[in-house]
Amino acid sequence: MSDENFQAHEIRDKIVIQYKYTLGGHSKFFIELKDNKKILGTKCKKCGKVWIPPRVNCSDCYEETEWTELKQSGEILISTIVWYTTSAFIASVPYAIAFIKMDDADTGMLQGVFSENLVPSKIKKGKRVRAVFNKEREGKMTDFFFVPEEEYENWIKKPEYEGGA
Repeated sequence: MSDENFQAHEIRDKIVIQYKYTLGGHSKFFIELKDNKKILGTKCKKCGKVWIPPRVNCSDCYEETEWTELKQSGEILISTIVWYTTSAFIASVPYAIAFIKMDDADTGMLQGVFSENLVPSKIKKGKRVRAVFNKEREGKMTDFFFVPEEEYENWIKKPEYEGGA
C-alpha cells in the first residue's frame, strides 16, 4: 500500500479513569496554595539557592531544602501565546504561558499569564507580573496564574478571583 492512499482507521471512544494522586514531599506547596494563597519555594540548606517549583533536595548540590514563602511577583523570562489547548482552557484562548522568575527565587516556573488585552508586548521578557488566585481553589497549579502588574487591581476586583496572602 502506498503512502498516498493511506487512511488511518480511527475508533472513537471515551475512557473514564478514577485515579488518586499523591504529591508526597511536595504536598505542602499545594496545601498552602489552596488554603492560604501562598506560593512556596524551597531553599537549599547548604548553598542557599531558592527553587521554584520546589525541590525536596537541591538540584545543584543535592542537599536537603527547607520551605520558604515567596513574594507573589516576578518577571517573565520567556513566553509564548497559546491558541490551541485542551477543553479545560479553551474558554481562555488566547492566553500566554511563561517561565516566570519569582522575586525571591533563583529559578523560573512555567505558569499561565492572562491579560485583558493580550498582545506580545504584555508578555515579553522582563515584563513584571503578579499572581492572581481563583476564589475556589483545589490545590492544583491552575489555582493561580499571573497577570501584567498594571492589570493586577482590575483582576482581583473580578468576583471569581482574589489577590494573594
